[in-house]
Amino acid sequence: MKFLIVFIGGGLGAVCRYMLCLLLPKTTYFPESTLIANFLGCFIATVVFVYLVSKSDIDSAYKLFFITGFCGGLSTLSALSIELFEFIHAGEYYRAFLYSATTIFICVLSVLLGLVLTKICLHVDI
Repeated sequence: MKFLIVFIGGGLGAVCRYMLCLLLPKTTYFPESTLIANFLGCFIATVVFVYLVSKSDIDSAYKLFFITGFCGGLSTLSALSIELFEFIHAGEYYRAFLYSATTIFICVLSVLLGLVLTKICLHVDI
């Protein structure tokens, strides 16, 4: 049942992200739709997270649906931002910095690796 909850929430979040891309095509220096999706995902995840922390009697299915599912489908930055906030809130500034720097480095490295492997293995010109 938990997988279904995440699946439905994630699908709705992904559809919302796609709708933003259709409504706000890239027309300027920044991809506005991605920026807005990341902002909304982080904002909604934070509101739901803070609300659920304050209410101990709330079913965990809401967290799975909204944070893991919907916000995860809308923006993967929402999970990263909440985790970084938890480190900062706990006074673990070095851990927050190290986690964010490592995440950015690993993600950019994975893009480069994907480009190189695609070019070599699939003979695609980049």
